[in-house]
Amino acid sequence: MVPGILTEEQIRQVEAAGYIVEKVSDLSRVAEERVQEVSPVNRFAELAGLLGFEERAVMGYMTADEVESALANLQALHPGLVTLIELPHRTWENRISHAVHIRAGTKTDRTGVLFTGSIHAREWGGSDICVNFLVNLINAYRAGSELTYGGKSFPADQVREILENLDVFVFPDVNPDGKHYSQTYDPNSGGHQHFWWRKNRNPNNAVEISSQGVDLNRSFDFLWNSGIGTSSNPSSFIYKGKSPFSEPETRNVRYLFDTYPNIGYFVDVHSYGGLILYNWGDDNNQTINPEQNFFNPVYNGKRGYLNDTIYGEFISTQDKDRIINLAERMNNALAAVRGENYTVQQSVGLYPTSGTSDDYAFSRHIVNSLHRKVYAYTIEFGQEFVPPFSEMSNIIQDVCAAMSELCLAAAGQ
Repeated sequence: MVPGILTEEQIRQVEAAGYIVEKVSDLSRVAEERVQEVSPVNRFAELAGLLGFEERAVMGYMTADEVESALANLQALHPGLVTLIELPHRTWENRISHAVHIRAGTKTDRTGVLFTGSIHAREWGGSDICVNFLVNLINAYRAGSELTYGGKSFPADQVREILENLDVFVFPDVNPDGKHYSQTYDPNSGGHQHFWWRKNRNPNNAVEISSQGVDLNRSFDFLWNSGIGTSSNPSSFIYKGKSPFSEPETRNVRYLFDTYPNIGYFVDVHSYGGLILYNWGDDNNQTINPEQNFFNPVYNGKRGYLNDTIYGEFISTQDKDRIINLAERMNNALAAVRGENYTVQQSVGLYPTSGTSDDYAFSRHIVNSLHRKVYAYTIEFGQEFVPPFSEMSNIIQDVCAAMSELCLAAAGQ
């Protein structure tokens, strides 16, 4: 059984090839329902909107403009806690993106934790999770109160521990062009993917309009030339672009790692699957032979074949244990919220990939020993790319608890 998103024409082609197709849902109808859960006005354009964040946020998914407004107003409301970071690379549609840096207290030697969301256009909820995480953490700190997500609570002293001992960086909307395109879907327009768009909006001028965009999570500089889980065809939904970091959006993520070298933990929030994924994504892990690693050209062409004994991606036992223990700890916090339980697994268990954000983050210290080691994860939330917002509200609680737990672990508790 292979799940997929197919047009009627593609269904006919698959059936003609001898396969049985079971239609699970009509995604055009899903698209029409979900776009009704996007606010037609910017709820957070004014400071008062952010002060009433909890009441307004439950009204539906945030737009790219709302994310930017929320970040700017967070800084305006809490200038002593929040620094707004203008990222240097404008998107193809000339948008300026921002991240925020939050910290409290006077401690100077800190570990950094970076969270990113919505790198894929149709995965709207990553931004909502990130902004809710920021607002809730800051509000709890300012009030001196515990931070509660369903059945999981972080006492006030743990909230202080996070903000007074860590640098927390959040880039909620990596792909605003793609999100805007997906959220302004017109069911009567026909033609292209619209709501189900995955890539950015690189015009790829040499090809037809339906081939626009690059899959940003195949554009990072990790085994970019390998072809593992990527495509060189611009019309593919996993098109890797013309070169590593060809896209302004991925260069913005790299900028954060380069500018804040104390970042030691990273989570990229995606949908869907109910998964917490850890390195590596290109092949099965092994802890025996350090010569078998992505940086060694001897093994070019031997990666990505999961059932062979020729190659396994090296990770030290210490790193493997650490990265799995942290993932399990995040999952335990998530499960405490309302009983959901995500699957913790190596990224390659979903499917072999290259050029991804999490593997790039963890690989940096191997490529250049001057870089700090970054323990990196991908969280795949929920069971749909864009769940109904009533369920998304529950998912926000789940994943915010996992993110808070990782921060607590990074702070040394």
